[in-house]
Amino acid sequence: MSMYAAPEFPPAEQLPPPAVPPRKRRTGGAIALIVVLGLVLAGSITAFLQRDNIRDLFTVWNFESSSTIDGYIERATMTDRAAFLFKASVPRVASSRTVNDACSSHEEGVGVLGCYIPKTRSILLFDVTDERLDGIEEVVASHEVLHAAWARMSADDRDAVAPLLEEAAASLSGDEEFTARMAVYDALEPGQKLNELHSIIGTEVAKIPAKLEKYYTTYFTDRQALVALHLKSHAVFVDIQERSDALVAELTELREGIEADVVDYNAGYDALNRDIDGFNRRADNGDFASADQFTAERNAILARQAALDKSFASIKAREKIYDEKRVELEALNAQAAELNEGLNIEPRTDTDVEN
Repeated sequence: MSMYAAPEFPPAEQLPPPAVPPRKRRTGGAIALIVVLGLVLAGSITAFLQRDNIRDLFTVWNFESSSTIDGYIERATMTDRAAFLFKASVPRVASSRTVNDACSSHEEGVGVLGCYIPKTRSILLFDVTDERLDGIEEVVASHEVLHAAWARMSADDRDAVAPLLEEAAASLSGDEEFTARMAVYDALEPGQKLNELHSIIGTEVAKIPAKLEKYYTTYFTDRQALVALHLKSHAVFVDIQERSDALVAELTELREGIEADVVDYNAGYDALNRDIDGFNRRADNGDFASADQFTAERNAILARQAALDKSFASIKAREKIYDEKRVELEALNAQAAELNEGLNIEPRTDTDVEN
């Protein structure tokens, strides 16, 4: 099973009021898309490959395309070869329930966006309707087409492209998101690294070795345009994550400052009240040597009180800012929840299958 799935986009943590100790935030990439693979080993026997080609020809001849499928082909800049493989895989745009059942995925916190099913040599795609994720469907469709291509490649052809894929992957070794993503693939689908790289690099990585770029011209007339669609949809997650991180940092700083100032304010007023009581007792007992001494000490107390009142006003003003930023963070979390639904992550709304 070759699956294009999206991990849940984690909402930024809702920070507690200033008086409550800060909680630890969850870490992890918000926006990496995960593909879980299963392969059909293609035979290298010429007769077998010819039989495969004949079967694909009959499938394409009998396939009734749709404006949606044709739109994917055009916008992804698929070549005739890629379009042929796409139609030979009888692509369907289906409901979340259909996609999840057929793609064998009910993982919590993971949304399936599509899969290539080796047994039936077919592609199933989830209908992403969130306009903010415009372009992601074409990327998923192209990703699965490259799985269909890999399934039909001979061992010699795979061996020829393998070093180029490894070279491209090595250049991404410093990319934490890419490294974490491939680690997930290694754990879920051992031995499928090259198949995954073949689809991921082909549809998502802009800068690749010249020979590999030339190789992908077999499938895309303008691969950079396809990568741009990926970057466009991916940027939505990056933007929300960066804004959430910035807000959490601001809220944390505000809360810590408010809580520290509240402690100082309370201690300051406790000391002030004690000194006021002492001042009043001395005044009642006539302990001041002169009116000037009385006035000077009284003014000093009033100045301390004014400073504490100013500190209190600052605390209240920052509490207001804190509350406003919490509302802003909640709005970002709501956007993340909407994006999760758009990525076929619970809660889901099923729709009819569309060819």
